[in-house]
Amino acid sequence: MLGFSLSKLMVLAAILGAVWYGFKLIGRLDAARKRKVDSTGRGDQARTGQGRSDSSQPAPRPDGVVDLIQDETGAYVAKEKRDDRI
Repeated sequence: MLGFSLSKLMVLAAILGAVWYGFKLIGRLDAARKRKVDSTGRGDQARTGQGRSDSSQPAPRPDGVVDLIQDETGAYVAKEKRDDRI
């Protein structure tokens, strides 16, 4: 039969503490990563006041996503390449 000894309880407490602080560290690293992504994203231009200087050229999205819209023929084209005379 397993007995409860002080040394076993101390080892269990040390393991639980290590897991607890490990999760705290992972949470802090994730929060720092999210702040870094947010500061390099579109919010960075709004804070510095550097908007688009040329309205014909949209700002590139940092995530590489291209907005598509459906034209009159039913084909999907990039929003920037669409002819707005429709």
